[in-house]
Amino acid sequence: MSIRPKKTASDLKLMIEERLRSGHPECERAEVIINPPAKGLPWSASLFGEGPTIDQDCRRRVEAIVAELRERFDLASS
Repeated sequence: MSIRPKKTASDLKLMIEERLRSGHPECERAEVIINPPAKGLPWSASLFGEGPTIDQDCRRRVEAIVAELRERFDLASS
């Protein structure tokens, strides 16, 4: 059983988006969606957005941020 603190999907979304956009205006239009447990992961996130500004750098940043936060927080059940 995990002893990590639990965060709601909304809290995780805000945390990820804040860190994603900090100093990276190219990621301003990106929207993060928190996904429930799947494929052995306690939670994951998807990045959505339109236009060329949502590039691979934004996607890589999200992956790194999610990996870090996943080690610190579990997803609270609704």
